[in-house]
Amino acid sequence: MVTPTVDSILSNKKGTPMNEHFIKNIEIKNFKCFDDFKAEGFGRVNLIGGKNNVGKTAFMEALFFNTTVIKFSFESLIKSLISIHVFRNYQMLYTLSDANNNAYSQLIFSFLKEYFNVSLLTNKNNLTIKLKNNEVIINIDDKIFTNNDFDSIFIETKIPLAHNFISSLFIGGEQLINLYDGVKLLRKREEINKFINKFDSDLGEYEIIDAMPVCFSKKLNTFVNLDAYGNGLKRYIAYVCAIWANQGGYIFIDEVENGIHYTNLDKLWEVLLQTSKEANCQLFITTHSKECIESYARVAKKLEDEEIAFIELGRNKNDELKAMVYPYEWFHDEIEQDHEVRGW
Repeated sequence: MVTPTVDSILSNKKGTPMNEHFIKNIEIKNFKCFDDFKAEGFGRVNLIGGKNNVGKTAFMEALFFNTTVIKFSFESLIKSLISIHVFRNYQMLYTLSDANNNAYSQLIFSFLKEYFNVSLLTNKNNLTIKLKNNEVIINIDDKIFTNNDFDSIFIETKIPLAHNFISSLFIGGEQLINLYDGVKLLRKREEINKFINKFDSDLGEYEIIDAMPVCFSKKLNTFVNLDAYGNGLKRYIAYVCAIWANQGGYIFIDEVENGIHYTNLDKLWEVLLQTSKEANCQLFITTHSKECIESYARVAKKLEDEEIAFIELGRNKNDELKAMVYPYEWFHDEIEQDHEVRGW
């Protein structure tokens, strides 16, 4: 996983005015299950629901792809391609690590082929990938790259993964360590410890010792390997660290409720909503859980946080994939009336 640089952290800390960088809308063409799709009305924190296999993760990946690829940076496109494939299949990380430069380049080009004729347009960034007369043409905000640019780039086998996507499949110690580096750059360790203590009153401090994520147990009076506390705490820490490490940016969390007991969902949403506001960070999050959706609505209302949206994906009678974006008041009305909001 990539460690956020000092420059990127400090530029986010000083730079973007509140909400100005948020993605408000997206138009998706030929990306995975999306043929011709539009959605708008996103908030600071966006929860994505829908039936199984409707495309929740793919929708979030489209937003991730669009925000990660930056103007005048072909390497950012490569980073996005690698990250999406690793987040889908973590074993791919080891395949890429073991490949020589030639095999590595071939793998990346095979990834790129999956996105020929893709178009991802938002209010902040435009990305199109086309194949024309056997030439790949990549347009990043009107900056054009072609096959020749791809061939001329010396591709290292160490291009890092994006650090703002939390996969539903796996959170490794290396990812936690790198995210915590971003927290330390911003001097936010006290905030992390405060939220960990809110999760479990026995936990007094989170730290990395000998390249190992650990928590200090008040009862045992010693640091304990994070693995001893289960996947729930590991994901909780990853979420909070990722938000601070990406202050003024974007976070993508797949199946946020994984490993979190339903009794801790309100605590989780309090942390996500409060921290994202303090860090001016936009969140896109998927869930399968009705309890998770209800908790999201309940906590947002308690905190009077109106910068939220619920995005419901479903297929219409013509089998076209569509989105219903519920703003704060509409979403609460639907929940209070016990209407089904998990897709159609």
